[in-house]
Amino acid sequence: MSKKEKISQIISRELLQLIEEGKYPPGTKLPTEMELAAQFGVSRVPIREALSVLRASGVISSKQGGGSYVEEATSKALLQGIKIESEDMENIKFLFEMRKALEPESAFLAAIRRTPEQLERMKEILHRLEKESVAEGKSGMEADIEFHRSIVMATHNPIMIQTIENLSILYEKALKITLQPNTELEHKRRSVYREHQRIVEAIELEEPELARVQCLIHLRNAEKKLGLFIKNFVVETD
Repeated sequence: MSKKEKISQIISRELLQLIEEGKYPPGTKLPTEMELAAQFGVSRVPIREALSVLRASGVISSKQGGGSYVEEATSKALLQGIKIESEDMENIKFLFEMRKALEPESAFLAAIRRTPEQLERMKEILHRLEKESVAEGKSGMEADIEFHRSIVMATHNPIMIQTIENLSILYEKALKITLQPNTELEHKRRSVYREHQRIVEAIELEEPELARVQCLIHLRNAEKKLGLFIKNFVVETD
């Protein structure tokens, strides 16, 4: 265990394990913050932080009237998907640095340079993403990768295009982490779809600055999700 590891990180993982083991089945209410604080022998502050992490990860939710509940759709696959091995994590973090440098500028250029055929291609992929992710409850990973690739292709910049091609393997690894929990949560899948839709709308309107901003918002949201997983659910390997 790392000496820098926060108490809330330990608690979030232990709660995740209890949920996985069936102590708190889907749909059940978790103990109150005060009860959990007594159970773990800590103050309510780290309990609140641990619950926030699980809520952001889609494992629990708050309901009207108070209290935290295990999501009805929570499955073994979702819980296992949250646990990530530390291998490749450093490269994936570096990937997001590259993506934030490359993709917002690609969206900017695509809004200026895209052809009608390329815009139509983006819309086709967006429709596929909606069908697979929102309607069918899948991760939509392949459509997601193809979507971002189609934007870079619309820059007509051969160096940008080659760069995204070289990053394809890391793209897939990162998306497996950030998209897998969404397969159980319709509102999260719909939210990710809407982020993609806003990027296409800005490109269609030929608004380069708006396209850049919408793309950056999308990447920051994905990076935030990845950061939560790295801090709380990475399984260290020797």
